[in-house]
Amino acid sequence: MSGIHYFPRYSQPENFVTNNTLLFLLRLHQYNRFKFETFVERLCANSDEDIQLGSTSLEFSQQKSSGKSVVDGFISQESIKIAVETKLFDQFSPTQLKNHLAIFGNEQHKLLILLNPLPSSVDERQFKLVRETAKKGNIQVIHTSFEEIIDSARKCLSELDEEMRALVDDYESFCSSRGLLPRDKYTLFVPPCGESFIANQKYRLYYCPTSRSLRNAKYLGIYKARSVRLIGQIAKVVACTVDTVSRTVQITDGHKNPLTRDEKARILEATEEARIRNWNLSTDHQFFLCDALYDTDFRKGSKWGIYNRRYFDLEKVLKAKPPADVKDIANLLRNHTWEEVHL
Repeated sequence: MSGIHYFPRYSQPENFVTNNTLLFLLRLHQYNRFKFETFVERLCANSDEDIQLGSTSLEFSQQKSSGKSVVDGFISQESIKIAVETKLFDQFSPTQLKNHLAIFGNEQHKLLILLNPLPSSVDERQFKLVRETAKKGNIQVIHTSFEEIIDSARKCLSELDEEMRALVDDYESFCSSRGLLPRDKYTLFVPPCGESFIANQKYRLYYCPTSRSLRNAKYLGIYKARSVRLIGQIAKVVACTVDTVSRTVQITDGHKNPLTRDEKARILEATEEARIRNWNLSTDHQFFLCDALYDTDFRKGSKWGIYNRRYFDLEKVLKAKPPADVKDIANLLRNHTWEEVHL
């Protein structure tokens, strides 16, 4: 049996992604079994059957043979077994999935999770046939996405679960970096910018340490006083070494597109301005650059501010695909509040 590794050891992309996904689930289960059960129930929310996990420890593994095929990963205990089949680009094979069913035995609860970036990419007719075959062995089959795993996990956690929320953020960042979150193209990244708001507005950028795990959002929202006040489309995200004395900006993250003279000037000015607050941006910082920022008022109606960034799916907020012109998005957001969106 192959165990879970804390660092990638697989050359195949699907194995790499599956290993990190299983590691993420393992950490969630170790952190709080009740929250893990709630997470699984959320994933199975559209199913006709309820999932009840036993109290003994789960077994996580990867690349497990059923005798007929090799499933990407699985989780099991005496009363439950959860198998995971991951596809990054290809369609699921009905023959392969039926062969995977042989991995299940006499467990009380059996669940086969089909995981890929887009739930809509599954052939519903073939999926129905697999489910009908699985039902004969009392096996439940669900199809989910990386986005839904992240969303379900985040909703199981409270603001006090800081360690696990950081882990979810890091897993989300990993999935985004691998192109597994198609909703990135509609995503608005909203960091709190109370102290630096004037500089963010003036230099049309946002900055933060490179150590932060962030997803590849398309839009940047500048937040202050319980509202997104400015919005722009992100043109570049670059990590830099900035020297305000020699007036040089050196890209350090291998970004292929060079910075324009204007972008370098804005980074230099923002770095100098940050010194007023004793912030050192010269190393280990990344800059989110926008060509333009537009005034808006996407308001958080409830009490208190935010201490961490938020992400919004603009297609869900606007209930339509975002307009191509960001200025139009800014105007439309004035008619919406955060509370309208299922966070």
